[in-house]
This record gives sequence, structure tokens and C-alpha cells, in this order.
Amino acid sequence: MKAKNINLDSLIGNWKNINLNPTVIIYRNRDSYLLSIIHMNETSKQANPATYEIQEDENGFFISYNLKRTAISYDTKLDILTISALGDYMRN
Repeated sequence: MKAKNINLDSLIGNWKNINLNPTVIIYRNRDSYLLSIIHMNETSKQANPATYEIQEDENGFFISYNLKRTAISYDTKLDILTISALGDYMRN
């Protein structure tokens, strides 16, 4: 499905990665949508969130992750969120 057809409201919630990459949370803050990547420190067991605004251009939705454009796509049939740098996520 094309990214332009994504309804960001349908992505709000917690997402877990099948390859044990960091958990992702998508939420709305007024007029913007934010994506937080929750990195767990294995030593201290502390959560370190990094938050990015979901942006849109002619190619679809993305975040600027590690100074790179990281695409976000969503498969409505399978309910799978894909973040190009991190892989596929299932709703948690």
C-alpha cells in the first residue's frame, strides 16, 4: 500500500519488532504525529526514548533518524508497520 494512503491516526499505539529491535510508540501531539524509539540500556535497564516528528513529502511518510531520511510504510491487511532502518513491527 502506498504511504500516501496511510491514516496516521490508525498507527497510534505501541509497536514491537519481530527481530528484537527497539520498541516504537506512535502518538499525536496537537497537529503533529511523533514516533518514539525506546532503546533499553541492558546494563541499567533504563529506557532511553528518542522522539522524531513524522514528516511527509512526495515520496510518503518518514522520520529523520540518525541524520537520514527513514521511510515509514504500513500494510493495512497485515497490520504491519515498516520502518526502513529498523524493519517490520507488529502492534503490541
